[in-house]
Amino acid sequence: MLRFAALLTLAAALVSGCRGGSADPSPARPEGRRLLILSLDGLPWDLAQRRMAAGRMPHLAALAARGACAEDGSVSCFPAKTAPAHATLWTGAWADRHGILGNETHPLPRGTATILDARPGFDAGALRAEPIWRSAARAGLSVTVIQATQAQPEHPDDRGFDNLTIFNGYQGLVNSSLVTGGTFAVDGRVFLVERDGDALTVSSGALRVPLRRDGFTAVDHPGVSGVFYLAIGHLDASGWTLLRSSFGPVAAPSRGDAARFRAAVGGYAYNAQKLEPPLVDGTEWRRALYLAATRLNAEQVAKAVEWALGENRPDLVIAYLPQPDEALHLLLGRSEIWGDREATEVLDAVLDICDALVGRLVAAAGPEMGIAVVSDHGMAVTDRVMYPNLALERAGLLARDGKGRVDLSRTQVMFSRAGDALVVNTRDRLQGIVPSEEKEAWLALAERAVMREAEAALGAGALGAPVRPGAPGDGPRVSAEGDSWLSATITGGRMTAFLRPDLPPANTPVVRPIPPIGMHAGDPRDGRIRGMLLFAGPGFRHARVAGARHVDFAPTVSAWLGIAPPADSEGRILVEILED
Repeated sequence: MLRFAALLTLAAALVSGCRGGSADPSPARPEGRRLLILSLDGLPWDLAQRRMAAGRMPHLAALAARGACAEDGSVSCFPAKTAPAHATLWTGAWADRHGILGNETHPLPRGTATILDARPGFDAGALRAEPIWRSAARAGLSVTVIQATQAQPEHPDDRGFDNLTIFNGYQGLVNSSLVTGGTFAVDGRVFLVERDGDALTVSSGALRVPLRRDGFTAVDHPGVSGVFYLAIGHLDASGWTLLRSSFGPVAAPSRGDAARFRAAVGGYAYNAQKLEPPLVDGTEWRRALYLAATRLNAEQVAKAVEWALGENRPDLVIAYLPQPDEALHLLLGRSEIWGDREATEVLDAVLDICDALVGRLVAAAGPEMGIAVVSDHGMAVTDRVMYPNLALERAGLLARDGKGRVDLSRTQVMFSRAGDALVVNTRDRLQGIVPSEEKEAWLALAERAVMREAEAALGAGALGAPVRPGAPGDGPRVSAEGDSWLSATITGGRMTAFLRPDLPPANTPVVRPIPPIGMHAGDPRDGRIRGMLLFAGPGFRHARVAGARHVDFAPTVSAWLGIAPPADSEGRILVEILED
């Protein structure tokens, strides 16, 4: 058990601004303590609670019954999106420290890019704070990252650790596609589809792979950058339709590591995303393909974790599943607003798959290993979209060029896709035109223009109060690379509108109806947007803690492991859930 005196020492170090560093060789570190972290992208804690109360998600319920959790959910960050919310979990820091504005973020230094430019917020190079896998490795723990945002094996700060192994399969990911003809190409290599009665075989060169009638079949061709998977959607006298999974090369610390992963696990297989129309469209075989793709995604995560646990018994394993976020975006609005039966049934099935993954990983970890199941954010529903850039254009704060694009030479403020925030086009940015002394005045005009249009179309209180960098309080702090964060309010689980950073044609309404969707870029303090923190295993109490935040996660699991928190961590240790 972690001694209480040692726990207080760690807490005091955190409060006094401990910056991480080398491992403390004192007996504060419990011998043999190991932890598995699983992130289920987008699972709202309130939804998980409702399903557990109804007898669904039994594996998650079993963990909650014997472990500890954030009883009212966990506050993530502004904006409540995948990249910044995970960065907050991994580092224990708010966005003003970790630097991830959103799923896209501004390139730095500021003077090298315009307000139109953005880089992926998932990149390790965009993260300015130390993540938990690095602090754990520095403390001497053996760490394996199966997949995590901002974790890439080639990042300079993650090299040089013999005890840190990072696998990343989502860089260079090729999206899934449907195959209906006799040939298709992957990485420039042509594959043939041959039929013999009710059997299909795929071949390329010397490789011949018979396809299963149910589920996916792995295709591992040495000339393709990653293992991909094929599933038969329909097969009749008129022909066939196959779903080719997403795929990509598996990045690893060395070619040998990548080869071992490929041989033992196969490849990463993201969800059946970005298909138009979506697979869930009322057609039975397309619906079956969508669920098969979700099962494949979960299966590959499970195989990777099981392989990692058996390979070298790491002290810390971090894994990530990009569901149920995708399904919630696609189906939650249809289920809750329209009462769409198919959407409800498919969403139920996806959540069952997520829960089954939890059960499988708990079994793989065994009773002596701790488990932390988290989610980056929750999800509300909406059937409206708002374009803040149209509001700015109508207020004379944003201008277009002759091709309908933003004209930076005549634009003072825009609603940027980097962080979904208002950004003033100041002169310290490339092609900026606003003097620094005028920034506040232009920003105030922009906030009023957007709020006015929102209230005219959606009613009073449609948007929450703007959140600016440096705002007082201990709530989610935002990055200074954005100037003002706006969020739609949520009432009864329904968000007033989805704020999109696009600039559609000028005759588009600022607010317009859309088919219902799930959306999570609202105020992270709202109950529907809060994520999940759930802990179980030796050293965790059966307890409920109120007021938890994502910044508290890294300090808490660091204390449980008996190591110093990440260098930039500013959250508190949730001592209520840790045994003395």
